[in-house]
Amino acid sequence: MTIVSGRTIYSLLDFFQDLDTETINWSGVHGGQIKYAGSEISIPAKIKNALPGIVGLKEKVTKIINDIPCYTIEDKGLSFALHYRRCRDKDLTHLRKINSILFEYIKDRPIELMQMKKVVEVKPKGINKGNAVGTINRKYKKNIPSLNICLGDDVTDEYLFKSNTSGINIKVGESEYLDSEAEYYLKDIKEVHQFLGMLYNVLK
Repeated sequence: MTIVSGRTIYSLLDFFQDLDTETINWSGVHGGQIKYAGSEISIPAKIKNALPGIVGLKEKVTKIINDIPCYTIEDKGLSFALHYRRCRDKDLTHLRKINSILFEYIKDRPIELMQMKKVVEVKPKGINKGNAVGTINRKYKKNIPSLNICLGDDVTDEYLFKSNTSGINIKVGESEYLDSEAEYYLKDIKEVHQFLGMLYNVLK
């Protein structure tokens, strides 16, 4: 089994501590961190090379939002996310200035932006959940063929769906008409739990 997330592997291991974590493959920070079953966490060199630029940009953005409490920064080590879910319309005027700084700063640097729901994430260029799954699949391609089942509810999960063309992709959301690469839908987290429960009973 593989768990892929935008969160760090450290936070995933803490959240899933009731599982046998050493039998699972983990990918954190959209693929910036990889931990194969029974191995240590690894970070590719090209991602490490992007870190000084990401740290510098985080410092610039932090200075802007210090006095605007509705903006918060989530520092993931290899990337950082600017959250503005709590901002009202009047506070969103600052977002134009922030975006201008972000786009100007990443020119000619191995850094890119990922726009999500009320979140902008700054991360090393080329890392995403789809590439992470591809890396893990290549490691195990000589093993018994498997069927990949991908579930997700965010923009970043579309990378997973696009890379999983021979598997099953399930979008989680309130409407069956959501714009997605996924072929199947689950309405909410309750239906996800029901689906995983049924899957577990079939496979055990």
